[in-house]
Amino acid sequence: MNNKTILISHNQNNDSLTNFNHQQKSTIEDYKKQKSVFRRRPIKRTNEYEISFNPFITAASPLLRTVLQLKKGLDKDSTYDAREELVAKINLYNDTANKYGIEENEVLVTRYILCTFSDELINSTYLGRDNNWTNNSLLSIFHNETYGGENFFHLLDKFLKVPAKYIHILELMYICLALGFEGKYRVMDRGQIELNNIKDGLFRQIKIVQGRDPLTFYSFQEPSKDKYRLFDKVSYPILILSIFTLLLIVYSSLTFSLHQQDEKFVELLNKDYKAFQISDLEGSN
Repeated sequence: MNNKTILISHNQNNDSLTNFNHQQKSTIEDYKKQKSVFRRRPIKRTNEYEISFNPFITAASPLLRTVLQLKKGLDKDSTYDAREELVAKINLYNDTANKYGIEENEVLVTRYILCTFSDELINSTYLGRDNNWTNNSLLSIFHNETYGGENFFHLLDKFLKVPAKYIHILELMYICLALGFEGKYRVMDRGQIELNNIKDGLFRQIKIVQGRDPLTFYSFQEPSKDKYRLFDKVSYPILILSIFTLLLIVYSSLTFSLHQQDEKFVELLNKDYKAFQISDLEGSN
């Protein structure tokens, strides 16, 4: 094969290093402009977190905000309207999660978690107490169950066995706990203490796996700042009265004990004195 070098005159090539025609050059220039614009485009962020951090949290944020508003008694006055809005937000979560390419079984599990979280928080408000939310809860609508307060923690234990694989779901579950979800621990003795321990452990596990501080979405309620404190659970008048009563009991017990010892001591002195008198009389005789 013969190697040949073809020379193209300056005028013929129009100052170009290639022999593309005008239409081809226009297409390439447009591509370069688009590529340049794409590179300089900043990463799209939501109000609280970057979308690439956790798609579950991003997809669930409209629902979480709505639940918190309803918990504060804002916007909605009727149970029907509130339920319709939350159902719409759950459906929006489904659609958004599917757009992000989340696996269907993970969408179902996280939807179960969100329904359980939403039902409990709504049940704690006037909407739930006065209108018996449980009979037509989100969990019953989407999963045909009435209570998920125990299954929530079963799922948590399961995901904690392989935290690296389910770290995004664990973050979502931590947000639910940080925003007030208690589940089965709401009615348990010392449940608040155990729940705080669970949140502490989950908080540390997330930091270990992610290698970063927790998301801003829930940093306002870190477990380290949410310890169980006796003074937060007992009013000061009751605490002062209890301390005073305890001191009074201790003082009375000590006084009674000292009084008994004094009586024994006096009795012993009397016996010794009488014995001394008798021995003295016998000696004089």
